[in-house]
Amino acid sequence: MPVYGCIATGIIYGAIGVIAILSFLKIRHGGADESSLMVILDDYIIGKIIIWIILLGTICYIIWRFYETIKDPYDYGKDMKGIAKRCGIALSTVADILIVYAAIRVLFGTGNFQRDGQPEEERSLVGNMLDQNNGQSLVIGIGVVYFATAVVQFLYGITRGYKERVDIARFSSIFRNTIHLLAWAGYAARGIILGITGFFFVKAGVTEDAQHIVNTDKAFDFIGDHIGHVYFILVAAATICYGLFMIAQGIFYDTDKD
Repeated sequence: MPVYGCIATGIIYGAIGVIAILSFLKIRHGGADESSLMVILDDYIIGKIIIWIILLGTICYIIWRFYETIKDPYDYGKDMKGIAKRCGIALSTVADILIVYAAIRVLFGTGNFQRDGQPEEERSLVGNMLDQNNGQSLVIGIGVVYFATAVVQFLYGITRGYKERVDIARFSSIFRNTIHLLAWAGYAARGIILGITGFFFVKAGVTEDAQHIVNTDKAFDFIGDHIGHVYFILVAAATICYGLFMIAQGIFYDTDKD
């Protein structure tokens, strides 16, 4: 079950990183976002098949991650450290749940996702939230969840929290170090993108203006426009690294601590 989910996730983020670089090189205009990728794929028969593969694989992965959280197959334990790790596992499913949501909306033609990466659907949803009672607090809360997930991604990469799941001990040190490098770069990139997304959710909530909302594509744009083109390329390349790591994790996934 987790194998298919990891590979599906790897395909998504590898493609997003490539699209981000193509956008930077002016070869295409935007679209470096999970939902935009689905819209692009939906134009082709093979693309629709890929979306179904991604959808089913991601659902399997979400189920497995909740199983890991509840059943604790890696024996993290019930002390504070163990609970923190298990909560981190649960938080890591946030992005996967959004992928499932986008895939379903695109497949059934009920979404307003844009192929150029414009976050019209997201801004519309947040605008509706802000019109409701306690909507401002809800939007800010979503931003905080994004922030928390970003922190988890950083820590996961730095502490090699994935190592129990990747059965690569039998391989050469060069191969193992390559996997660890891909993971470190990939989780850092995901943390940066999620952190930027969370910041703008909080800003949208505080100002009660849904136009501040960004998605992955616009988070990349923020990096390029306000931080620097070099950093844009680095984060895009690291996103490709994340995709490659997730595919490798799927291939070498170890479903328990043995």
